[in-house]
Amino acid sequence: MAYQHILVPVDGSDTALVAVQQAANLSKAFGSKVTAICILTLDPFIGVEFINTQDMQEDYLRQARAGVQELLDKAKQQFAEQGVEVDTKIIEGQIIHKEIVATAQQLHADLVVIGSHGRKGLKKMVLGSVAQSVLGEIQIPVLVVRG
Repeated sequence: MAYQHILVPVDGSDTALVAVQQAANLSKAFGSKVTAICILTLDPFIGVEFINTQDMQEDYLRQARAGVQELLDKAKQQFAEQGVEVDTKIIEGQIIHKEIVATAQQLHADLVVIGSHGRKGLKKMVLGSVAQSVLGEIQIPVLVVRG
């Protein structure tokens, strides 16, 4: 099966960089388009009393977007080192795995390559797993890699 469009969620972790490497290899093998995304989680309470000015809210979001863009730039550089062009997108939302699934659908991706930290036991129960949640909701193939 040849993949036409690979979606790679990144979060700045070493595991995500392993996913970038795998996606680059697949892209070169299949001639696939690649889109790297990073989810900027928006706090639903931003803008309420504890952040009581528009300027503070805008400053917070500006800084958050800049940090996320740095993560995407790092991934883009790693793809470039492998000779792969990549589109990047900042996705804003509240629930990371749902944003990944929705973005895959919107972009008509036919493969998601995602890193997993491999948490087990109580850590997995308490912290959850974005990769596991994506697997439970998405309708396209997912390659889960560990760092």
